[in-house]
Amino acid sequence: MSGSYEHGPYIPAEHEQYDLLPHCRAEGGEVFSFPSMLDDVDARIRAWEAERSDAEGHQGQARRDDNDMLIMPYGMKSYAEYYGMLERYAADIKPDDPQLGRDIRTLENLMKLMNVKEEWSIVRYVGEQFDEVRGLSLTKGRCYYWPCSESCPEYEGVIDDEEFTSYLYPCDPNSWEIVLDPTGMAARALAGEADTVDAWFIEEARADPDSLQAWALANGVVTKEKSAPGYEFEEASLWRQSERDVVVLSCPACGTKFEFAAWTLLNVDESPEAAELLRDSKLSELTCPDCGYTTSLVHPCLCLMPSQRAAIYQVDYEEMREGCVEMFDNLKRDAFPCDRYRIVSDRHELREKFLLFEVGLDDRALECLKIGVTGQSKMDGLVPTGAEYRVVLRAIGDDGRLHLALEVGEESYRSDMPVEALKLFSEPLAASSIATEQPYVVDRAWAEHAYDVLDAEGLLR
Repeated sequence: MSGSYEHGPYIPAEHEQYDLLPHCRAEGGEVFSFPSMLDDVDARIRAWEAERSDAEGHQGQARRDDNDMLIMPYGMKSYAEYYGMLERYAADIKPDDPQLGRDIRTLENLMKLMNVKEEWSIVRYVGEQFDEVRGLSLTKGRCYYWPCSESCPEYEGVIDDEEFTSYLYPCDPNSWEIVLDPTGMAARALAGEADTVDAWFIEEARADPDSLQAWALANGVVTKEKSAPGYEFEEASLWRQSERDVVVLSCPACGTKFEFAAWTLLNVDESPEAAELLRDSKLSELTCPDCGYTTSLVHPCLCLMPSQRAAIYQVDYEEMREGCVEMFDNLKRDAFPCDRYRIVSDRHELREKFLLFEVGLDDRALECLKIGVTGQSKMDGLVPTGAEYRVVLRAIGDDGRLHLALEVGEESYRSDMPVEALKLFSEPLAASSIATEQPYVVDRAWAEHAYDVLDAEGLLR
């Protein structure tokens, strides 16, 4: 992940041959894709600083000018430097304004998802030469990054010669040649499916004095209109707060009755301690206070992941599943700011989806990969005919590997593979007729359906 590099610009080894980001490579620095959420968070940080300055009788940090944006990633040397700055702001502000502290963390997590260059497209500009013409700057014959992510593979613009962030340029197929396109975003954009401008000139400023454009003009930075589709988080307040339900239980071992506060709704951004329990498979774990017997409670739980625009509902009976479908349908109809809704049947599936979404991975690709693991295991004689089996994700290691396990009855067989193995299916899915299909249930049955589609469309390797 690009966010872990200390010195910019980070350019993946497979991209080094394309002479990308020559200015940053010569002078040092990093380029960024960022969401419109940044403007709102920055304004709230400035307001917090002003209040703190007033409370200290102007003895603390001096009041800043309105155009002095604090967290714009301009002039940053690396992703690590920028994320470190956000983490410091979040830690300082959280005691005074917990919601703003959480929103800064949300912004940081979102930007980490958006700035994985391995997922960005590389496109060569072959149109007319532009040299700072009305703010445009593209060099004919040079390769450029078009940022996007696997979770949001949509056109958001070009990181041009300014090498700061992405700006909207026309997706004129006569002006661009695709070099690398891991998500298929560039191909779709050049085919006319992008939300972009249609002329080679772009207004440099808005009337709004608090806009990014106004800040940039005041600070001598050339800007163009920019958007980041699918990353609008201004409605973050719609995400509900975590809730727990106190239930009275009888210990299966000794019969002692005791109370347990079960999570019924977990907002992982708001409750990081509970998120850690989920990560460690301990969210529903309970221990008898009398005899020490430990087990896990079967209890429905709605897991909200605002930073990843995902909601996962663990249900425990069919009527609840039907009610969950209706709820998700209503949320989608009301344009709730969520991209992935999932329904799961047990705590293991809940944890698995959480682990994947937390690091921006596609659960659809993993379910397809599981089909491949199962097929190989059957060929190796590990799955007897008619036997019950399943492949589960145990962990995503710090070494960048998926730790999978094939469970056949009481037997368990470990199967580790690099995270990049997901691209065996994420890339074909992105190029398929079901690229945008985000079903509520992504399991073995859905993966078998996806396999059939990919095979029929000739996309399987």
